Amino acid sequence: MYIHRALLLAIGIILVFLPSIAQWLTDSDTAWYRPFQLWFLLVLAAYWNQRSGFSDEL
Repeated sequence: MYIHRALLLAIGIILVFLPSIAQWLTDSDTAWYRPFQLWFLLVLAAYWNQRSGFSDEL
């Protein structure tokens, strides 16, 4: 299984900034939809990563 370099870079960046992201999500005076923004970005990134596949691949 081939993992794209950009995906590996994104995983590395997320691991480095995970404490800051967790604090940003759980901050008491945040909007209720802030965690959903993060999930939306993850779903969008997964779609972007998979859309370039060929339709005849198994």
